Amino acid sequence: MRSRSFLMELTEDEMLDMWKLRVGLMPARRDCIVEREDGVELDSKLLVDIRQWYAELLATGPVDWLPIEDVSGEVTAESDSTGVITAVMPDRCVRPVAWHVAGWAVDVTRFEAPDSVVARQQSLEWLRGGGAHPVAVLCSDSILLYTADSAEDFTIDKALCVVRPDDGSYQFSQEALSTIPKLSGV
Repeated sequence: MRSRSFLMELTEDEMLDMWKLRVGLMPARRDCIVEREDGVELDSKLLVDIRQWYAELLATGPVDWLPIEDVSGEVTAESDSTGVITAVMPDRCVRPVAWHVAGWAVDVTRFEAPDSVVARQQSLEWLRGGGAHPVAVLCSDSILLYTADSAEDFTIDKALCVVRPDDGSYQFSQEALSTIPKLSGV
């Protein structure tokens, strides 16, 4: 992963202008005035498209293109008697990238679906992940981490996640501009 300093940061108005430029609606003509009362409010429609595009980019785009933060200090977690940790990400987190629990030899970077074979194997203590080969299962509202060395003494010391910027800005790598759809149905 490369440094986050390569990310562009645009306000919503700047993103709207960038979008218009990318889809061929800029530069606008400034030498005349045109008024319509029956047309589509273009900026509102484009903002809906932009927000949908950005949400999809955060959810599925390459992590090198996106804002990532270590939210380990914001994670709520508890462990059961067998050392299985249930962790809840802060609301601004879109998806996990790399997590680490104190005592693990490696980070977990693959987050299994609850119905996967690997996730189902975690119900058996002999197949369950541990410090050498940890396993994370991404549930709808939490992440199950298998397993901590001790049920009483566990610390999530890394929780890298793709995050939605708190200030409402759009942060992404310039490469993501190529995924802006071409003009259609505007």
